[in-house]
Amino acid sequence: MNEATSELLADANDIVREQLALAWREHIERVRDVLEAQWPERMERAIEETIAGMAARLETEYQDALESRLRSAAKTEKTARRDLVQKLNQAARRLRHFESETQWSHTLADSTRGFCGRAAVFGVRDRRLFLEAARNIPGETPSEPVTIESAPAFSTAVETRDTLIALRTRGELSEPLADFLGETSEKCCLVPLVTRNGVAAIIYGDSGDLDIDALELLAAMAGAMIEARPAPAAVSAAETLVAISPAPKPEILSWFSLSREDRELHLRAQRFASVQVAGIRLYQSEKVKNGRTAHDLYTSLKVEIDTAREAFRREVLNASDSMVDYLHLELVRTLANDDVELLGRDYPGPMV
Repeated sequence: MNEATSELLADANDIVREQLALAWREHIERVRDVLEAQWPERMERAIEETIAGMAARLETEYQDALESRLRSAAKTEKTARRDLVQKLNQAARRLRHFESETQWSHTLADSTRGFCGRAAVFGVRDRRLFLEAARNIPGETPSEPVTIESAPAFSTAVETRDTLIALRTRGELSEPLADFLGETSEKCCLVPLVTRNGVAAIIYGDSGDLDIDALELLAAMAGAMIEARPAPAAVSAAETLVAISPAPKPEILSWFSLSREDRELHLRAQRFASVQVAGIRLYQSEKVKNGRTAHDLYTSLKVEIDTAREAFRREVLNASDSMVDYLHLELVRTLANDDVELLGRDYPGPMV
C-alpha cells in the first residue's frame, strides 16, 4: 500500500469516527430528552405501584397477625375461665367435705391459692375480729381478738358489705393486725363473706397476682354454703362460720382459743403432714398417677398412707385435744387434687 492510499484510509477512518461520535451524542441527547420528559411520571407511577403493593402486603400481614392475636386471646381467656371454674369447683368440694369450723376456715384460706400471694380468714363476732386461719403469713398472731372499731378498713368492709382496697398500715388495719400482717405501703383487699344475718367473716388477701374478682366469687360461694348449712338453734349463723357437728373432742371456735403452746403444736402438725405427703408424692409418683387414674389412691398407696397415718398419730395427733387431722387435709389437697373421692372407697377417712 503506497503512501497516498494510507493517508486516504486514515482520513476516512477519522471521518467515520467523527460521524459515529456525532451520532452517539445525538442519540444520548434524544435519550436524555425522552427521560427528562417521561422519567418523573414513570418514577411516580412506579413508586405508587410499589407503595400500593407494600400496603396490600402489610394489611394482609396485619390482618393475619390481628386474627392470630384475637384467637390467642380468646383461647387464653377461655383457658383462664376454665382454670378459675376448676379452682372454685375444687374449693367447693373441699368446703363441703369439712364440717368443723377449724378445718373449714383453713380450707377456705388455702382455697385462695392462685388468687393472691397471702391470705387470712377473720371471723366476725360481737364486733370483734377473730383470726380463724392464715396462709403464707409468718407473723406472730395477735394474742387477743381485735375490735372492729380499732380497724377502720375492716369496719368499712363490714358496714358496706363490699370489697375494700386498703393500705397495710396501722391506721387502716389496727396496730395488732399491722404487726401480724406486716406494715407497709402496699395494698391489700378485704372481701366480706356475707350471709342473711350480716358479715360472718372477711377474707384478707395481699401480694402476688391479686385477683379480686376471683376472691369475691370465692367469698360469695362460701357465703352461700354457710346459708345452706343448718346452724344450731342456740347459735346464729352470724356467730359461727359453719354448723359444728358433735364430736368426742371439744371443737375449736377460733385460733385465739388456742394457747401459744397449742398453736405451735398445730403449726408443727401442718409441717409434719406436708413433709409426709410430699415424700409420698416424690418417691411414689407412679403409684400416685395410677391411683388417681383408678380413683383409688388408698389401695395404690396403702402401705405408704398407713405408715404416714401411724406416724402422724404417734407424733402429733395425741399431743393436743384440739388437734386436727392435717395429714388427711394434705392427702386430699396434694395427692387427690382436692377431690376426696380419688382416695377410694377403702380410705378410712380423717382420724379425728
